[in-house]
Amino acid sequence: MKSSVRVSAVPGPEPGEMTSEGERQSRFRPPSAIAHAIPRPRLHRQLSESTHSHTVTLLCAPAGAGKTLLLADWAREQSHTAVCWLTLAERDNNARILCTSLSEALSQHVEPIARSAPPQFWLSGFMDAIAASERPITLILDDVHALHDPISISTLDHVLSNAPPNLSIVLAARYEPPLTWHRLALEGRLSRFEASNLAFDSTEITTLLAEYDISLTADQLAIIESFTKGWGAVVRLAGAYLCGRGDKAHAVEEFTHTPRPVADFLVDEVLAALPPHLTTFMLRTSVVDAFSIDLAEALTDDDAGTEIDSLIQFNLPLTRTDSADHTTWLRYHPLLREHLRAEFRRVDPGGRVLANEQAAGWLETHQFEVEALELEIGIGDTARILAFLDRCGLGIVLDGYGSDLVRILESAPIPVAESPCTRMLLAASALHCGDVITASAYLNFLGDASLLHEDALYCALTLESLYVTADSQHATTLTALAERQRSTNSDVEAYAHLQLATGYFLGCDFDRATNEYTQAAALGMLRGRTRLVLNSLTGLGFAAAMDGNALAMTAHSTYALRYAIKHHLVGTAEYELSTSVAALAAYLCNTTDLPYKTPSAQNCRQADVLGVSIPAFGWHTVVTFGLQRLDTAGDRRSTVAEIRDAMLNAVESGTFSIASSALLPAVVNACLSVGELDWASRLIHDASRHLGEIPEVHLARASLRLAANRNTEAQIELEAVTHEPHRPLLGHHIYTSVLQSCIHSANRQPRKAFQSLHNALRSAEHENLLRPFLDYGHSLRRVLDDFSGHFGDQEPFAERVRSRLHPKELVSAPILTPGEYTVLRELATGDTTESIAETLFLSVNTIKTHLRGIYRKLDVSNRRDALKAARRGGLI
Repeated sequence: MKSSVRVSAVPGPEPGEMTSEGERQSRFRPPSAIAHAIPRPRLHRQLSESTHSHTVTLLCAPAGAGKTLLLADWAREQSHTAVCWLTLAERDNNARILCTSLSEALSQHVEPIARSAPPQFWLSGFMDAIAASERPITLILDDVHALHDPISISTLDHVLSNAPPNLSIVLAARYEPPLTWHRLALEGRLSRFEASNLAFDSTEITTLLAEYDISLTADQLAIIESFTKGWGAVVRLAGAYLCGRGDKAHAVEEFTHTPRPVADFLVDEVLAALPPHLTTFMLRTSVVDAFSIDLAEALTDDDAGTEIDSLIQFNLPLTRTDSADHTTWLRYHPLLREHLRAEFRRVDPGGRVLANEQAAGWLETHQFEVEALELEIGIGDTARILAFLDRCGLGIVLDGYGSDLVRILESAPIPVAESPCTRMLLAASALHCGDVITASAYLNFLGDASLLHEDALYCALTLESLYVTADSQHATTLTALAERQRSTNSDVEAYAHLQLATGYFLGCDFDRATNEYTQAAALGMLRGRTRLVLNSLTGLGFAAAMDGNALAMTAHSTYALRYAIKHHLVGTAEYELSTSVAALAAYLCNTTDLPYKTPSAQNCRQADVLGVSIPAFGWHTVVTFGLQRLDTAGDRRSTVAEIRDAMLNAVESGTFSIASSALLPAVVNACLSVGELDWASRLIHDASRHLGEIPEVHLARASLRLAANRNTEAQIELEAVTHEPHRPLLGHHIYTSVLQSCIHSANRQPRKAFQSLHNALRSAEHENLLRPFLDYGHSLRRVLDDFSGHFGDQEPFAERVRSRLHPKELVSAPILTPGEYTVLRELATGDTTESIAETLFLSVNTIKTHLRGIYRKLDVSNRRDALKAARRGGLI
């Protein structure tokens, strides 16, 4: 019901306030329903949830975002509350007139009151009148950005702050008016809807376009969605622009370049009200896709922070993102940016070129080289572009942006595209993607024997292509690169050192490989080439592994992973390679405490090369990840099957055969651990065919022969291993000694078995290599137990090995009494019977009684045999 509160009469309008009846009605009524309005139930639901008693809801978005139509449609649906509407205008920048407007807007539900006192006193009475009406009321205030008079703004602020409990207020504005929003937020009374909330989603865009009989493909719709960002008016303009055009793909492409209807809308509704200095700022900053305060200052020589604050105050369509270094970057709406660029080109072509040059220089200095190259191509100066490519082109590839380089160079001038520098960079990008055929085509086009000695980059690229194709004729190129004329470009030198390191690694010259990897890492750090640095650090770990130095391998791989995390490289192919080395180190040292998650074969990053999907850094990564997971795998057999298949692919490819050789014995042992002798035999056969009768093939075959109880043949294979030159790959010399111990044990030669095992323990202890012993644990357990206490300085390490082996010889251990078990543990200390009695506070006769029970249950006759049997049964 209406309030009975009344103060005389409503004051009449002053001169200049008179309005026509039609204009007056349009201010106090929502717009009529428009034909073909897009239903937006998700926003209606959100509005209903945010508008309840004593709340304030702010819709702040640029012109054409759909604020007014959304509120009008929503208001027509409200039946549980009284909805009042007021569209603010320039005349409301007078506190008295604003009060009159508010009173008239609510006149159907609140008795109007006269103003015979200052606005704040009149407002108090007005708020009391609203509260007295008791009925829930929602007041919608549209075009609130029209207010700029300080007293009028203060008046509205008073209304928001002192609204009675039964009044909720919804405000719509193009930009945020200077009201005390923070106070409302602290009180929990404020809800916000911004441009991103009001943006049309793909379903709504599809519905709108369907009204124009437009049906787009998923890719075309994605383009429209990307360029409009769901901006309601622009989406509708897109529908009008595409309507009736036959070639939709061409029409969509044209639309992305801001056609005339969109440009007119942007000028009339977005840019017209801006001051000239702000328009100039926007023109100059539009030359880049995104800008920070520092970049904007370099482009404008102005106080960029103040100008950006003005852009935000006017609520222009900007996207704000924060980078990893906490720098805020701003992007104009794509169509607005295209319009600004076209306008800049029209009104000041010389200034546009200068702005591009300034932006390119700033971006290059701050290592945004891809963005700088796009600007250089836009400038179109061949000499500048070639100079830039010479400085930064290889670095772009090394940073993993080779595909972007290729895309940008497609629009380069012909002299740039045909230059040797460009062709070498395209070859580098192809090699980075694993496309050796394309890389070879570019290099062959440049083919000149003199280039191997004159151009370090050409020589290094040629060498990498030979590695990838497993070409055995790379020795000449390796020598040429080692004797190259040094480049003044640190990127080229870092890349050259990396390829030299790979060559020495493949030749088992691990000392020189380590030296080259170290130099590559140092030069990469100098230029901030984080991916190259990570590759070099990973190479150091792999070189240490191949050299049999597991401690150094673990240290290098751990440092590499920390470096990757620090420089945000997690998830890259380089990180995958680094984690594969760390996984191999964990496998060899039998540790499960890992700072990373190892993917399965199906989850490893894939690279599509000539239609064939392979892991981004080769099948060896899948093998190492699988080996590391093997001990904890729920389904051990399927995990071994993954490892087997990956290993067969690695051997078949022939790439980096040294890694295949190193991993072969471990993979064969994994197959034998699940009883699959046929799998192991197939692996050895393929390795022999592709790699030759190398020591690792003999070592793997010896394991297979031992598993098949063909000890004599196993011994022959081991002798073939020892006759070859020393190869310390992954501790294979330790594998050889352990395997020799197992053969001697099977041949009932305990002393020889002990000696071979002792040699293996002595070699493995310093590097903490447990894996060779675990792979042959079943055969080693008896030797370890029989010679317990006889391994001298290696006894603690032998005990560690023994503790990792599971007893398999005794299916069920004999049941000892608690007293017998206590005495058995004391026997392991080597104390005499009298000492044990004294320690346990028992008589000597009681200890002897327990000993007789122990001997009987373990079926032995002396202390030494009792300890052996107890260890075999897992009792101690």
